[in-house]
Amino acid sequence: DNFLSRFKPQEVANTAWAYARLGILREELMAGLIVHIMQDGFLSGFQAKDIAQTAWAYATLGIRNKALMEALAERTMQDNLLSMFTPQNLANTAWAYATLDI
Repeated sequence: DNFLSRFKPQEVANTAWAYARLGILREELMAGLIVHIMQDGFLSGFQAKDIAQTAWAYATLGIRNKALMEALAERTMQDNLLSMFTPQNLANTAWAYATLDI
């Protein structure tokens, strides 16, 4: 049992954000987070801040994973979630997509 499998959406986003904020690139960890995020139904638990933090973290670390970014974009368009983005969430998310050229 992988310890990441116990992470909830906010814990995933916070972990990615913290490593990016500190400028620490741990490729195995970031890849593991992607695998966890992409599990069936996991993204449905992501809130606006989780999406913004995750997108920002991967862009900051220079990790261009198109499948992840597409999944985050798709989640953003569900459940009227986009309307719940703060201006900062929106700016960080837009910056991430622009930085990764997605």
